[in-house]
Amino acid sequence: LLSELQSDTIFGHFCWRLKESQGDERLSEFLDLYHKGNPVFTLSDSILEMDNELFFPKPLLQVPYKIESKIKRDRIKNFIELKESKDKKFITIRQLNLYLNDRIDEYKKSFVDDYHSKLKYPSFTSDIRINVQIDRENMSASDGQLFSINPKYIKDDTIISVLIKALYETRFAEYDVPNLLKSVFEIGFGKKKSSGYGNFNVIDFSEYNSFQEPENPNGFIIMGNYLPSQSDGIIDAYYDTFVKYGRMGEEFSHAPNPFKKPILFLTPGSCFFTNNINQFYGRCTKKSEITDYNPNVIQCGIPFSLNFSIPIE
Repeated sequence: LLSELQSDTIFGHFCWRLKESQGDERLSEFLDLYHKGNPVFTLSDSILEMDNELFFPKPLLQVPYKIESKIKRDRIKNFIELKESKDKKFITIRQLNLYLNDRIDEYKKSFVDDYHSKLKYPSFTSDIRINVQIDRENMSASDGQLFSINPKYIKDDTIISVLIKALYETRFAEYDVPNLLKSVFEIGFGKKKSSGYGNFNVIDFSEYNSFQEPENPNGFIIMGNYLPSQSDGIIDAYYDTFVKYGRMGEEFSHAPNPFKKPILFLTPGSCFFTNNINQFYGRCTKKSEITDYNPNVIQCGIPFSLNFSIPIE
């Protein structure tokens, strides 16, 4: 894998497959729903899975954790617990549900339990590949044309999952979303897919019912790349950002300028308090906002999200 499995990138690949299978008019109709605030579905970034356990991005809204005991042994123990909590990048579904429902004491204790049980976390394996450009005239290596790529591989005990929230079930079926998403990964994803990178074996497409969202939420956590919208009604936020320097795909990659304008995304794990609870949050970029080449090219910033109920400090 050379391209990160990010929600907006997966969405872009889906749009190309939709265009190929159902035509330009259907694609325009599909994208128009997102611009009007009626998304058909939302997607997450890649969620790593190991031993039938999904590992979600850790919330960036840190829970209060005070070391108050005056007994040295207890203070050391509390310090270890605090360190374990801060060092984790991922949480399990049990921990996520505790967090969503403001069961903070149990949430904090779960990190200590993980520490004692020596819970293993999934990860990618990185590599480096060296390539050289071949001179077609003499079929030998070209001078000064040595370059490297850094692919990632999943380990044998690791599976990549992507969360999909169907918001408009009739349209979800009409656009044949499950099969088109399968084709996204089976045909190939991202850079050098024609050379075999980003080709996946789709194991399953199934319903996942383990989330326990609260009845009276006051905020949400995102699981993909997010572009805030005024309609989200955000009143407080705990987030991280990154700038994406995108490139157009398929035949648009051969445009005179195939590069998109830089775009600032809020990252998975970011948390937001809102006075407008919904099943989705975010927006798509406006036409011509990220490239002058084709006004219809957009970037989707409506990621998979979950609502939570946590008191505002």
